[in-house]
Amino acid sequence: MAKLRYGIVTFKDKRAGILSETADGGTVFVYDEDAPEIACALPRALDEHEWSNGLHPVFAHMAPEGWLRSRQRAIADISEDDDFGLLLAFGRDCIGAIGIEDPEAFASGFDLGEAADAETRAIAAARRTIPGVQEKLLCACHGDRYAPAQGTEAAPYIAKFNREDLIDLVGNEAFSLELVRLLLPDDQVVTAERTILAGINRPALMVNRFDRVGPDRRGKLRCEDFAQVLSVPPGRDRSAKYTVGYEALAAALERSAAPVLDGYRLFKRLVAFCLIGNTDCHLKNWSLLETSDGLRLSPIYDVLNGYLYGAQGYSTRFGLQLDGQAIQWDVYDRALLTEIGRRLRLTERAIEQAFKDVGKARDAVFARLDGDIPLGPGRTHAFRASVLEKWETIFD
Repeated sequence: MAKLRYGIVTFKDKRAGILSETADGGTVFVYDEDAPEIACALPRALDEHEWSNGLHPVFAHMAPEGWLRSRQRAIADISEDDDFGLLLAFGRDCIGAIGIEDPEAFASGFDLGEAADAETRAIAAARRTIPGVQEKLLCACHGDRYAPAQGTEAAPYIAKFNREDLIDLVGNEAFSLELVRLLLPDDQVVTAERTILAGINRPALMVNRFDRVGPDRRGKLRCEDFAQVLSVPPGRDRSAKYTVGYEALAAALERSAAPVLDGYRLFKRLVAFCLIGNTDCHLKNWSLLETSDGLRLSPIYDVLNGYLYGAQGYSTRFGLQLDGQAIQWDVYDRALLTEIGRRLRLTERAIEQAFKDVGKARDAVFARLDGDIPLGPGRTHAFRASVLEKWETIFD
């Protein structure tokens, strides 16, 4: 019988409890006696939280996906579906305030061989992980340059890269974030800049993390995506984040310290995302963040006109499901968004006010669309045309 593994769970770099495998294929998390609550789905009223099949979703959603998952699996020689193994190897520093440390980890690191490239060496040295399919690394700032975070140094930045067949992903996201700032001037949006990552020498969008604070950026804020808040298992192909309805957003906001206000903010974001073709606004692209007033809707992150990349595998269906169906982005109009607002428990007056608030940005958005867009000529035209067409559908 294989030896059952366990890991030390930390919260803001202090021990919070033990996460252990069980003999029947599940896991159990046990709080230390004096530990604080670390997640909405792990309430402190209970000392033990057991999950019958694999990792509890709070921890499973901390695991990497896509490019980074493949790299970390190869580095540590871990099987495809072993989230626990990946977190034991690379989970000491994750998004938010939770970490997992392997009590039996070897201090010498991984045996990579001389042929390992710079990205592999950076991933192995960092022993950190981050969810999401896009190619990305956790980074630090050294003076006027950014580099992959090493050792125990703070990692307050995320470098996001182009894909081999999509060489304008970085420009697309930078421009999409710029448009969101125009559409939602009273909301919070992550700050980011386009740069070259030192040591890797790849163009990157360097995102300034909002879950890291303090003068040295070592302070960690509790941050939980909505899939973690609601304990939605990721699924074997990690697609469950797309298969819930908009009602799930309202359910997650029940844990906000200001659910009505955050529900209104969330709906305005949905209208803005629809305008710019941000079809990938799935359950994990919404989060609650620790603030002085309690958990609140986090700043906006992961915004991209994904509709442009339908031929390259991005979904052209927008957001989440309505009555069990994921609906094509080009079908969305004011009436459909209004129905979603009702599912978010907004009043008719609040829904109409949200449309008015977003609509005030018309002149600023149209003026920016007439300027330079950091995409190739074909996609520049497609981006501009898609926004103008959707604006007419929703507002005109």
